[in-house]
Amino acid sequence: MYMQKPLFPKILILLLVYFVIFTVLVSIQFARKETITRKVGNFVVSGQYRLPTESDPPLSSNEYLVEGDVHISFGGMDFNIVKVSDGLSLCLLGKEGSREEVLPERMIILDNLIRFTFANGVELAFTAQNTGGSPEMRINAVFSEDVSGIELPFKPQRNSGIRYTGNGQFIVSVGKTSYTFGNSPIDDERRVLLIEAGGRQVSYKAIPESQGLTIQDFILPQAETAEAYNEAIKWWRDQNYSLWNRIVSTQNNENLAIALIGEAFVRGNYASAVAAIPQAFLNGSAITYESSAYLGNLDQANRSLSASEREKLSRLTRQINEKSLDFLLEPKVFEYFAIRGNTNLFNSALELVRNINPSIKSSTDPSIPALDIFPGIFEGYSFYRTFRPNTENPFENLVDHCCEMISDLLRKTSDGGWVFVYNEGGDNPEFNLRLGKAILVYAEAAHNNLWAGIGRSLILSAISTAEENDENPSTELTNAKLYRILCPLDTYPRALEISASSGGIWAWTAAQAVSGSQQGDILDINVTFPVGETHYMIIRGIRSFSRIQLYGIDYRSDTQFERYDSSGWTYSTQEQTLLVKMKHRSSEETIRIIYREAPRPVVVPPPVVEESPVAETSAVQGETD
Repeated sequence: MYMQKPLFPKILILLLVYFVIFTVLVSIQFARKETITRKVGNFVVSGQYRLPTESDPPLSSNEYLVEGDVHISFGGMDFNIVKVSDGLSLCLLGKEGSREEVLPERMIILDNLIRFTFANGVELAFTAQNTGGSPEMRINAVFSEDVSGIELPFKPQRNSGIRYTGNGQFIVSVGKTSYTFGNSPIDDERRVLLIEAGGRQVSYKAIPESQGLTIQDFILPQAETAEAYNEAIKWWRDQNYSLWNRIVSTQNNENLAIALIGEAFVRGNYASAVAAIPQAFLNGSAITYESSAYLGNLDQANRSLSASEREKLSRLTRQINEKSLDFLLEPKVFEYFAIRGNTNLFNSALELVRNINPSIKSSTDPSIPALDIFPGIFEGYSFYRTFRPNTENPFENLVDHCCEMISDLLRKTSDGGWVFVYNEGGDNPEFNLRLGKAILVYAEAAHNNLWAGIGRSLILSAISTAEENDENPSTELTNAKLYRILCPLDTYPRALEISASSGGIWAWTAAQAVSGSQQGDILDINVTFPVGETHYMIIRGIRSFSRIQLYGIDYRSDTQFERYDSSGWTYSTQEQTLLVKMKHRSSEETIRIIYREAPRPVVVPPPVVEESPVAETSAVQGETD
């Protein structure tokens, strides 16, 4: 009889075989994985890679096959090349709007570069470098035909401090060093960098150290006194005026045209500068209402001004209604409201200012005034001081906070020659010029010599960074554009209030001075400009009237008035706007607007005295006798 062998030993042997096979497979699996942590330039890369197999193509000595997540650390920030379940994964963005969570296949590590390659040919590179003596990491990508961008998650490390600076930007503090993404495109809510084909440079860099300098150390020698500063500004103006004269005939740029004419005005060359503006600019699309004060073409200029006013008023109204402090980004916004007689917006904006939290303890709180609105706060302080001098200034405490914040953000260039406040990580000349000008006006009004020196230093530093010439006026930062922001003269195109009592009547003009007075139904607008010169005005808020006098005599409206070598005007009833060309016979001319004619006195004829019939009869009888 056949005897069946026990079943248990067979099961045990089978389990042992399975265990050996599993152990061997696990050993092989882990034997082919390695962990890497390496310093590359100023940052550290860490992650896992696998050893190549026979089926893999050969690798260079610096090339690795990525197996899992990779992290790059620099400046208190982790950049995560990961694929996770919480949605914060690295994503490739398709041109049709698709999003694909994906990890790279390969990684190449060089002395100052890490490059990742994805299956579809997309490459992502991190480069370490020093810019102006400060460490910086730049992130670039090479895209395939079907990919338009990359979303790269980032996360602050535990030892990092975050300070909100507005517009989705923030400064990261690690010890005594501060870092910033500058103008890199960021989705701040999701903490994702947006690397786009043809988009802006993506970088993360250290802000230059102040190296324990006191605030006095940031005042440049040429900014210590008003006299030295004025001399430096004059030199800069002289240099640029000569350059603008040489190139204006070949340029189609309004910044350049206005800067040249404005500077020529104070040098007695106003008419020749106007004549030098090329016809291509005068007939082209680059001209707007802003240069019309010098160049005319008032009908087109009025349309341009109307469009600008509608857009600006709509934007500011929306921002104020949404209780956003972004309205302070508009230069001299409170002066803008006051000139146009917009009392409601003025008061609503002022209420928002009163609610600003001047504390700097919670630096990530959006209610804290961000750096980009600091110029608006200084401008508001100075304007309110003159507009309502005998009332409490709501900007008083805010300017103290701004000065404290600016003290921490002042930096010198690597050569020590210039000073900047680093906004969004960069030494933005336009921002620094507006800020410096606003600080200077504030400091002079408050008799604060220290901050006046800082304001002058920021101005001189900002204009020093302009292009050496304006041969490409479309370049964003040109001397001409900075000149317009600086606006050093009182003959520059600007909005001026005609009279505080005239109810929102204002003019776009380059006149040296404009004032108005009204008695009854007659409004006199007095305008100052050099004798023999011609300028143009757009006067808004003028209600319908009976007639106008120039030089003390009646002038009729003429739609062709700009063609003649004399003064003239036309009027838009719908927009309540008066367009005036004024050629000055004297330094001060008067535009007299008669709204309603005074009633003419009724002439009453003298009474006729009729003699009585008896008297007439007696006289006849006497003659007969």
